[in-house]
Amino acid sequence: MKYVLIFFAVVAIAFVFWIIRTFMRLGNPVNAQLSDSYYYHRWKKKIIYSPMGNWFELGYYETEADVATFSVIARDYGKDHQFVFLRGRKQQVDLATFQVDKNRIPKDHVHVYFEKPYSDSLIRVEGADPKTYQPYVLPADTYNQGWCRDDQAYYLHGVKVDVDRKTFQRINSSLAIDSLNVYIIKTDSDLVPGKQLIKKASNPGGEVHAITETYAQVGHTLILANWKTDFRMLAFPKIDSIQVLTERILVVNSQLVADGRVIEDFDPSTFQELSRNHFKDKDRVYYEGIQITGADPSTFEVLREEYAKDHRAAYYQERVLPGVNPASFRTDYENNTLIATDGILKFKEGVLVNN
Repeated sequence: MKYVLIFFAVVAIAFVFWIIRTFMRLGNPVNAQLSDSYYYHRWKKKIIYSPMGNWFELGYYETEADVATFSVIARDYGKDHQFVFLRGRKQQVDLATFQVDKNRIPKDHVHVYFEKPYSDSLIRVEGADPKTYQPYVLPADTYNQGWCRDDQAYYLHGVKVDVDRKTFQRINSSLAIDSLNVYIIKTDSDLVPGKQLIKKASNPGGEVHAITETYAQVGHTLILANWKTDFRMLAFPKIDSIQVLTERILVVNSQLVADGRVIEDFDPSTFQELSRNHFKDKDRVYYEGIQITGADPSTFEVLREEYAKDHRAAYYQERVLPGVNPASFRTDYENNTLIATDGILKFKEGVLVNN
């Protein structure tokens, strides 16, 4: 019995030490006013980096910083007498002049650096001037677009872009222009750095106006780049008026334009959006700008995604599904797959899968 009690006592002590080591590693913050992510270790002579102190979910890193000389520069930055640290990792920068400026741009007296999201290493912005480098934002920007500029060039996500510095301008979040060319701006974070600004066409000439985040007017030319349409230019003899109906649909003069294409014989005064991809007027129904032949606007109903019906037929995208009873036609998920059926015929992605 004695040995059993000793065994349980040893286990209990080990458990207590495990609890302490696991849940009580973080001590006081180094500088709570500047950072919620740098802490003193509770018992080791260590500086800890833990995002927002949430080590359990976001991680915990014991840095190599010298505790006696370590100080916080900004939320994710610190330094000691030898090194600058980003998220607790050493960086190759000039220690004496390194700073994170008021625009949150890391720089020293020679170089500007780019902090790539979710990376622990600073990337040097080649050719950038630390004295004049600053963010390039538009009044309509609602999030960080990744643009900066100095006196000599423009930069996107830390990479110099090949444009005419004197005439270049962002129009909105998806389009840019200079005296020679029109460009689309790709925002996919997985794109190769330096490949996010793509030359698409010659500048058509004229005053430049942002219409939406994806449409622009240059003179009497309408330009579009969005998630659905990579790029489109549409020239008009003259543009007198533009009305925004949806993210993808405008009325230019008296013509409906959907995803950069004019929809002929459409009555904009009776326009109605039915879904992200469906719309109608009093006479016709469309799927992604393509007329659904025979569809009845008064009884047309979008069921889910590409499927719809009216009192006469059922539809997948702009196609009629032959032989379907629209009265009982419905959609549902089977094994995480969207299925449409009238109780007899069954369709997957618009294709008959049984009869």
